Amino acid sequence: MERRIPLFVGLAALGAVVIVGWSLARKPEMVTTGSAAEPARKAPPPLPVLSVDAGPVVVFATSPSSPHSVAKLIADTASGDAATRAAAIAALAEAPRTEALPVLGRILTDGEPEVDRPLALRSLRDLALNQGDADGAIREAVRHAIYHGDDFTKADALQETLEIIEESQQAQ
Repeated sequence: MERRIPLFVGLAALGAVVIVGWSLARKPEMVTTGSAAEPARKAPPPLPVLSVDAGPVVVFATSPSSPHSVAKLIADTASGDAATRAAAIAALAEAPRTEALPVLGRILTDGEPEVDRPLALRSLRDLALNQGDADGAIREAVRHAIYHGDDFTKADALQETLEIIEESQQAQ
């Protein structure tokens, strides 16, 4: 216990010095001229231009127009490549409801929990908002995920999406 207190005090002092130094470095300095009536500001140094590598770019297909392209998107949802799966799941939001709904519903309960399921939920929401859900099939798929999901299911996000879809249906 006695060793922790000096260590804590030392770390706190170091943190305070870093914060003060950072805040002083960020403020423009005041430079006084010969006249006290006219203080002049020293111009801040120009900011360096950094080049940033954006990394790989995922291109989402936005309008699958042919049955062949929808079938390819459906097949791509089972791909071993996460980027391919993500692009296909997102693109199914623009596919015909009857073809996209069974696939997105399956992904919502059985897909990869951190990436595929949220994308499927977003695609189902977009599908309902853009193409409607008069028969309640999309809402039923979301309810199924709420009640029959596993430990990785994010019930709050599902419930929020269900409410959004229901509100959009009442407005129609």
